[in-house]
Amino acid sequence: MTDVVAVVTARSGSVGFPGKNLALFRGRPLVAHAVLTALETPRVDRVVVTTDDTAIAKASAGAEIVYRPPALSRPDSRSVDAVLHAVDELGIEDALLVLLQPTSPLRTAGDVAECLRLHGDRTTGSVVQMSAGEEHHPWKACVLDDGRLRPAHDWADLEAPRQNLPQVLRPTGGVYVVGLRDLRAHRRFFVPEVLAQVVPAARAIDIDSPADLARAHQ
Repeated sequence: MTDVVAVVTARSGSVGFPGKNLALFRGRPLVAHAVLTALETPRVDRVVVTTDDTAIAKASAGAEIVYRPPALSRPDSRSVDAVLHAVDELGIEDALLVLLQPTSPLRTAGDVAECLRLHGDRTTGSVVQMSAGEEHHPWKACVLDDGRLRPAHDWADLEAPRQNLPQVLRPTGGVYVVGLRDLRAHRRFFVPEVLAQVVPAARAIDIDSPADLARAHQ
């Protein structure tokens, strides 16, 4: 059976919320919650934290630490590049990867286990934790293209009753499951066929500001 490697991405910088990954939630830094969730998931064989910060590394007890270079630690750096750098540094050639971001503290080990169960033994495809609850349906939006409007999906959808449109789900940022070979080939976490693990909106809070952290505590 392919090894399951959980990778926690936790760089030091955050423009909107300085020190975000070390912010305390229920007595633990956010990064520590992500590590503990991975450690408590039975199918996870290895837990890795990719970071550029020694304080984050110290808070990640129980995980293997990979220090990423400055080029992968900028505000516009992509998680996929940090994850691939980490597995390359560790010499991992094949694995089922689980991306866990510290900013989803309400995600549980049960969620991760369910995502792994949904993925099963498929040779390709990914699983992404999703949530409902969008107030504005994206098909009822337009894009401005060279000064002219075009529909996000179709003109008819702009006037369709909302209940006639399909349910919309959004990624929570909490759990992504994908094979390493797929990640290398596509350099993204959404690899068809994509399956969804759906959680309530109350558990889908993504910490991007102190206000989000306060809301998660409620």
